[in-house]
Amino acid sequence: MARSTSSRPEGARSLPVALAQTLYLLLGLVAVALLGGVLLAAFFLPAVSASSAVAEDGVTLFDSYPSELEVEPLNEASRIEASDGSLLATFYTENRIMVPLEEISPNIQHAVIAIEDKRFYEHGGIDPKGMARALASNAGGGSTQGGSTLTQQYVKNALLMDAVQRGDQEDIDAATEQTYGRKLREAKLAISLEKKWSKDEILNGYLNVAQFGPSQYGVETGAQHYFSKSAKDLNPGEAALLAGITNGPNQYDPVKHPEAGQKRRNEVLWTMLDQGYIDQADYDKYTKQPVEDMLKIKTVRAGCASADGSGFFCDYVTRTLLNDQSFAPTAAERRKLLYGGGLTIKTTLDPKLQKDAEEILNRKVPADSASGFGHSIVTVEPGTGKILTMAENRTFNPYADAGAGETAINYNVPKSLGGGSGFPVGSTFKPFVLAQWLESGKSIYDTVGTKREVMKTFPAKCLNRGRWYETAGYNPDNAVSVPLSSMETVLNATKFSVNTAYANMARQLDLCDIADTARDLGAIPATYNPYDQTTWDMPIDEMYGTELAPSVVVLGELRISALDMASAYATFAAEGTYCKPTGINEVVDRNGDKMETTGSKCDQVMDKSVADEIAWTLEQDLTDPRATGKGKVIPGHDAGGKTGTSGSQFHTWYVGFTRQMSTAVWFGHPNANVRPAGFSVDGEVLQSGKVWGNTVSLPTWQEYMTKASEGLPNEAFPAAPSGAAPNTAAGKPAETGTVPDVSGNYLSAAQSTLQAAGYTTKVVREPSATVGQWYVIGTDPAPGTKLAPGSTVTIRQSSGKG
Repeated sequence: MARSTSSRPEGARSLPVALAQTLYLLLGLVAVALLGGVLLAAFFLPAVSASSAVAEDGVTLFDSYPSELEVEPLNEASRIEASDGSLLATFYTENRIMVPLEEISPNIQHAVIAIEDKRFYEHGGIDPKGMARALASNAGGGSTQGGSTLTQQYVKNALLMDAVQRGDQEDIDAATEQTYGRKLREAKLAISLEKKWSKDEILNGYLNVAQFGPSQYGVETGAQHYFSKSAKDLNPGEAALLAGITNGPNQYDPVKHPEAGQKRRNEVLWTMLDQGYIDQADYDKYTKQPVEDMLKIKTVRAGCASADGSGFFCDYVTRTLLNDQSFAPTAAERRKLLYGGGLTIKTTLDPKLQKDAEEILNRKVPADSASGFGHSIVTVEPGTGKILTMAENRTFNPYADAGAGETAINYNVPKSLGGGSGFPVGSTFKPFVLAQWLESGKSIYDTVGTKREVMKTFPAKCLNRGRWYETAGYNPDNAVSVPLSSMETVLNATKFSVNTAYANMARQLDLCDIADTARDLGAIPATYNPYDQTTWDMPIDEMYGTELAPSVVVLGELRISALDMASAYATFAAEGTYCKPTGINEVVDRNGDKMETTGSKCDQVMDKSVADEIAWTLEQDLTDPRATGKGKVIPGHDAGGKTGTSGSQFHTWYVGFTRQMSTAVWFGHPNANVRPAGFSVDGEVLQSGKVWGNTVSLPTWQEYMTKASEGLPNEAFPAAPSGAAPNTAAGKPAETGTVPDVSGNYLSAAQSTLQAAGYTTKVVREPSATVGQWYVIGTDPAPGTKLAPGSTVTIRQSSGKG
């Protein structure tokens, strides 16, 4: 640097040795000057004449150093923005914000030149007068002086930052060693740089690379930290304070050492006055101002902890990029880009909706609630997959000092993207069964049995022997608030969330197909990484393992993230188009160029007619006050959805949608299986065993979606599907049903399926071999025949599959 007041250390070089080393450097600089076109020869000629051998060594040393400054771009902080451009968070290894010279106040430009390099606009990279003065002082054992120009200082800092970024300790040492050889290398590079860059470009480079505080790199970051303002708005006093800090970022830090910082500031102001950059009035004004009165400290904690309530979404976005091979091929490259690439990451988050969600959640279940229960909201846009809201009743804190009401776990997302293992989704899984039902050619007006019974087997072609079987069987119960007849339509079974009816539907389908349908809609166990292609390619029985069972695949005892549930339901609102959720609109590099990311990918995964039928069916859950949705409609907007309550009522859900938004709401204890009880939500004390999906989650969903839909036009849902049976109200049996196809099943499975559809069975064995398993080869009447419930269906059986 330009000046230092440190005293001569003990054991300093003897005068003869110091002079010899000084001469050696001077001879090298002669060569530099000659090759660089700088007229220094006359200045150093007496020393050169003293020894031609030494001069030759100087030229040789000079030739050994590179002539071009080749460094990687400096680490620069990346910023994450909400959809309106507001800042959510910054990421950096060195806290640096690069700015062009026109956005840097002339005051700080003048202050730096005055104190560091007053002949900056006169020299060609090295300053003979300053160098000679420093060399003479150093050689004579006086104060150690740098004698470096701003160009040389830029070269030094650029080499150091480059070595740090590459993690090259040898180059770090070379960039910081206290030797004349290092000075010679910097001088040669400085002269070369002055040929390529203008003075303004060099000054701008210096102001962006220099350290303006203990952890502040670049003048913009320093201005933001110390004064909470941009570098373009610095007054002469503030500029002098920052310019003085660079000589000793810790020594002159005005926060920790206000007296030293103020003294140094005044030195800079004096040089600015002496060189005509300020007048006497400015000098008097700013030297009299206590440094403490100047400061307006803004301490920014790097990363998502500074994003307030949006911290969880911010963390999801960063993890998305760190998982995305389209962004960069390796994890190390992705991390380097994020933390030093100077990126602008433009996200999909709607700040207004996010604020509304946070307010609702923290009012209903405050973060510091003694109950420890969690509550979350996540919203995606149907047809695009854009995440509009991601909120939970906690404060994001990824550090070890996290206290009550703080966590780093995102309750809304899969484990690989910052979440836990997900939470059991309960009956919100039923629409996936319904989707498979309709895709199999069946109707919401078909009838199914509601009687409770032990079910020992379910078709499952991907499992051993083509079925799920359990000796103890599966015996689901119902928790409905309306009377049920022995046979109900699938429509009623959905509206009133009839577990036994849905189990009987699954007996007419295939558990493997249901699980595959759910995966097509993005609803997968939260422990799987959605950015790993094997997640989508692996056999479905491998994904589910021992969880491929009716309690899981039919009634939702499966842990899925809220984000994936909202995205799956968005498919029903988007006429069968599933879009992978994304929090990123685009990523722009430091040069303003758009970077490649995976983003959202949309596919038509379901027939429009099927999606429309599901949307209409789920709309009835809200519009019918007897249904689980309790009539909690969104005023002026078509909407539909489904409640969910896990076993033992540990977790409750509501997932619902309009054409514009699909939202999943979860409520439960994130760390333990605890029934909610003994605390109040919105003034209502929860009672053990009486908390369902429509107790907490549904009212939260309705309040949030009502606010979110204000001012939006209504986008109508489809009309009722054709083919309605005359009597479909709960408690009134439909006139006819459809004989299911049981061909190729074992006898026991075929009987269970037909009985679930409301029919009695009669078995006829065709003459055939007398050994081996008996298989169903057909029924009378044939599959698809409309037949009144209670009718007899004859099962035709043979020992060979027909």
